[in-house]
Amino acid sequence: MKNKVRAFLSLFFVVSTLLTGCKDDDNEVQIPVAQVTTAKEYEDVSTANSEIDAVVEDVFSTESGLLRATRNFENKMIDCATITSEVVNNIRTILIDFGDSCEVNGESISGSIRMSFAITLDTENKVEILFTLENIVYKDIAISGNALKTYTFRSDTGNIVFSTNTNFSFAWADGLTATSDSNFAKETFFEPNPDNPQDSEYYKLTSGNSVTQFNNGDRYSVEITTPLRNERGCAYTVSGVIVTAQNSEVITLNYGDGTCDNIAVQTDSEGNETTIEL
Repeated sequence: MKNKVRAFLSLFFVVSTLLTGCKDDDNEVQIPVAQVTTAKEYEDVSTANSEIDAVVEDVFSTESGLLRATRNFENKMIDCATITSEVVNNIRTILIDFGDSCEVNGESISGSIRMSFAITLDTENKVEILFTLENIVYKDIAISGNALKTYTFRSDTGNIVFSTNTNFSFAWADGLTATSDSNFAKETFFEPNPDNPQDSEYYKLTSGNSVTQFNNGDRYSVEITTPLRNERGCAYTVSGVIVTAQNSEVITLNYGDGTCDNIAVQTDSEGNETTIEL
């Protein structure tokens, strides 16, 4: 799923709350009709958003003590960073320092991410994780901004939810800039089978939306209209609907009825349907 969506629009980040864009007197967003010229730059925005989010979530998982460590040991961005942590008045502050240059998948990242959160759950079984980008440079793109990630433990079901609101700015050396705002939520479900633990059901549902606005007028948006479902043991998204747009060009991708396969139905702005392989 991830690679296919990036081929058209670079889904995440993927990751924005329809906060940007020029508006007319009726407060309606003006959508450019011209073909976008920043597709490669948008892919970099999406990749950077996705990498930053994964790092913060992984570090929280391993450093918070609030849930079983789920660190992805293939996350080379973490492996090349220096992580320091301290607790003051029940607030843990963590600095993820990439130094002058960490190399990740052939690309460089420098600067640091500072995050803080309470070390105990609140009365609603939630923890708010604040994080700020400090002098981050990814692939020679300067990135700044802050975000709020909320971790929720559902005591009645044992499910966990990570919801994230980000507001990042991107700047290229040639003067191109972009703002990227996102609002996504991922809930992890685990339904144990006491008779046969190997048949226990584990899946994730992702919902939310994002908008990226470039200073040259290009506008990209993502909206998950039906939650995307990913299951253990399946390499593809098994169901859900996502609507993506590049300026006025809109594509809807339907991942199906829950069957684990590499087939999805793509619908363009004129209603033409195409069955595609992911």
